[in-house]
Amino acid sequence: MSMSIDSNKLLLRKGDMKLDNYPTCAVEALTRLETLIASRNKQNMVMQIISEFIFLERTSKDGDVRKSQALPISQMNLFQEFQLIIALIEYFSRPGRDATRNAIFLSLFGSHLTPQRSKLLSRLISTAVSGSVAPLLSSAGTWMQQVGCKTPLSLEVAQNIVSDFISYSRKTPEQLKQLPMVGPHFAANFMVAVADLYLNEQRSQTLNPPPDALLDTITEWMTENPTLCQASQQPLVLPAGAIAMPFTTPLAGLLRWVVLAPLVSNRSAYSNLHLSLLRALQQLVSSGESTALPSQDLMQIVKSLQSYCARLAESKTDPEADAAYQKCMERFAQAVQIALSSNCITNQIQLLCLLESLPPHKLMKIVIEAHKK
Repeated sequence: MSMSIDSNKLLLRKGDMKLDNYPTCAVEALTRLETLIASRNKQNMVMQIISEFIFLERTSKDGDVRKSQALPISQMNLFQEFQLIIALIEYFSRPGRDATRNAIFLSLFGSHLTPQRSKLLSRLISTAVSGSVAPLLSSAGTWMQQVGCKTPLSLEVAQNIVSDFISYSRKTPEQLKQLPMVGPHFAANFMVAVADLYLNEQRSQTLNPPPDALLDTITEWMTENPTLCQASQQPLVLPAGAIAMPFTTPLAGLLRWVVLAPLVSNRSAYSNLHLSLLRALQQLVSSGESTALPSQDLMQIVKSLQSYCARLAESKTDPEADAAYQKCMERFAQAVQIALSSNCITNQIQLLCLLESLPPHKLMKIVIEAHKK
């Protein structure tokens, strides 16, 4: 009987919120969601309130947002979107439990977003970076891990940050430079995503290097704090019953950058980043549950080098006489040696066999022979 009364009270409170009083109704909804989210059997109501009173979306006729096949359409104008971003910044800046904040964030922005919510999310996170809003960035870092750092949603967020702070800025803002200190978990997951966007033949037919300012920023991050990559391994603070998704470190993606960079660039920043990555690998402690360098990521580097060598063969160029290839292999061999010694590579034998298929390189040959015994 009491549960029925409580449900009626919650429905009554939902009816009290007025859509014509925006963004006050959104702020009111956020506060009431804290109570609803704690109850698992109220998830449908949570989705309704979020859609109707926070994002001003048209819901399906049956009232069940999750069962609706058509995407809800937002009625929000640009000014209301700005108001909501400010309201969310203020809400997540309040004192409170991390688990509650993360639960609210994951409810607002799940793994399946409408285009409107996705754009608003990117703008919200960019605003949090600009304002150094640590609690919101912490929740955003948790969200990235839960939905996957290399999913289209996370990649869109990363690309938007690059556009806002790198592409359209003459000078890298201090807020971006200070991001690892304000939100280390978010910074680490951002690096996972952004590393996947560049020098990646799985995403484009050519090796496109990152913008110089982005490379310089990440190099500075890693030089000042080689353990930053391990920030993604921090335990997540999630609501009761939630399952934490496996973490991913940015080491493999950034290693792909430095190994393949000589094929397209001669910037010294790649050498500095390479040294920082070697230090990070030396300091790494293998967790046992997940490894810092999955072999499939390293095999992707091998395939890119194989493609390059195939082009060398077409032009009748000996890889041993190609300075770019030799530099790639030197960096790759150094990283593989340290990673194998740190025991942070999966399927080591399979990787070593694949490395043997590359044109011979003295240092890499020594590494392979030392670890195949």
